[in-house]
Amino acid sequence: MITLKKKFSDLDRLVYNKKVLLRIDLNLPIYNGEVTDFTRMEKILPTINYLLKNHAKIIILSHFGRPDGKKDNDFSLKIINQKIADFLDEKVLFIEENIKTIKRDKIDKALLSNKIILLENLRFYPEEINNDPIFSKKLASFGDIYVNECFSTSHRKHSSIVGIPKFLPSFPGTLLENEVSTLKNLITIDNETSSVAVFGGSKVSTKIKILEFYLNKFNKVLIGGAMANTFIAAMDNIIGTSLYEKSMVKVAKDFLKNFSDKLVLPKDLIVEDKNKKISVKTRSDIKKDEKILDIGPQARMEFYNCVMNCSHLLWNGPLGYYEKKPFDEGTNFVIKAIKNNKNKNFFSVAGGGDTISIVKQADASKHFSFISTGGGAFLEFIQGHGLPGLDSLNE
Repeated sequence: MITLKKKFSDLDRLVYNKKVLLRIDLNLPIYNGEVTDFTRMEKILPTINYLLKNHAKIIILSHFGRPDGKKDNDFSLKIINQKIADFLDEKVLFIEENIKTIKRDKIDKALLSNKIILLENLRFYPEEINNDPIFSKKLASFGDIYVNECFSTSHRKHSSIVGIPKFLPSFPGTLLENEVSTLKNLITIDNETSSVAVFGGSKVSTKIKILEFYLNKFNKVLIGGAMANTFIAAMDNIIGTSLYEKSMVKVAKDFLKNFSDKLVLPKDLIVEDKNKKISVKTRSDIKKDEKILDIGPQARMEFYNCVMNCSHLLWNGPLGYYEKKPFDEGTNFVIKAIKNNKNKNFFSVAGGGDTISIVKQADASKHFSFISTGGGAFLEFIQGHGLPGLDSLNE
């Protein structure tokens, strides 16, 4: 079980008038040049406001997209610098110069007249991804203190995550603390509670370990999306042209055998044939030219009742082809169950990129106890695994 040995509050006597390297996640969704979701920024505002209130100078470190270790103007943080400044209502000075050659004096001079500066995309440098100690030391030389406010990347052994703490006093940010303390509640749940996990999305292969973990820990595990297709195929049913993982069918068979009392799979499904005709079919009635795109009415009610009456909920991934109507209805049905859950002690957590977007679109954020900003880090942590970024803060 991961426990942070340091707290953000430990900064109280240390941060005044100091230069703070703040590692955050500016990998924000952008459409037509506009940021469509500021959730990640909203969640780190308490940390930024605290640092500014204590007259700290902030040096923001972040990644953006996957530029594969080389400069790519399409992934420059210059694109979103002004949008971040507008959101914070503070001037943010963007320094475009190569991080490897920039002099500390330039950083110090910039901070004389600016409270916040933003360095270029860390993933322009292969040294970041390779956790190069020289690059880590270079980054560390710009500041006095390091704060990790990037839970979403804390499963990666990158310079800005695990390298810098070797050279500077390092602390968790308020969001990182909150992610750890809240998600630990999921790990400690046992089978005595009415706990339900809902998994969707496309791949079984990326979630084998997490499925097994929660099948052993929770009362029920509901599976939808293309993940369910692999299980339906494992029951020797025809799934037509549906997306599934052939290599995972044997694994799915083992799960069906060992966890038949806990696994809940859709008994009926929404399919579309080659002529775009939509119909409802049972698992055993799907034709070769049909494609599964959502869970059916009977499955929705079964999923609804499970979620409606549970005390603890974990949700990761859509239950159908959510991007296209009417194949979003299964997912929306589960959201409705979450909104209508009347359990006084209802504890609900959503995580994963697609899941966060779905919750936001459905205006359902307030109905969740917690929405994790992590994708891969979220999935790793809720299995009870340690994260390199957290371990580095404890060293």
